[in-house]
Amino acid sequence: MIDTARLHLRRAADEVDTHAHAGRRPALTERARLRMDAAHAMRCARNAVSPLLNTAGAGSFADGSDLQRAWRDIETASRHAALSVQTSKEIYGRALRGAPLPPSPVI
Repeated sequence: MIDTARLHLRRAADEVDTHAHAGRRPALTERARLRMDAAHAMRCARNAVSPLLNTAGAGSFADGSDLQRAWRDIETASRHAALSVQTSKEIYGRALRGAPLPPSPVI
């Protein structure tokens, strides 16, 4: 899951770099895929934490636990609107079909 997240983020970062160096903005479908890549990567990262918590047991939720802090941070970050998998799927699907998109500065 972590490797999958890393691969999606690296692909997205490489594409953003390519466009930035060329001085151009990615097309709408590319931006929608970039958003989908980020959302999918976040979901993979979030899912990767669960087995760690199951293995570490209830003590991993103690206030001073590094694992608890990592769990809390990824749970919070993964709920940011720009990283919503459901919303990103809809936006990407609409962009691929050429359907109207909801207004958003994040796309």
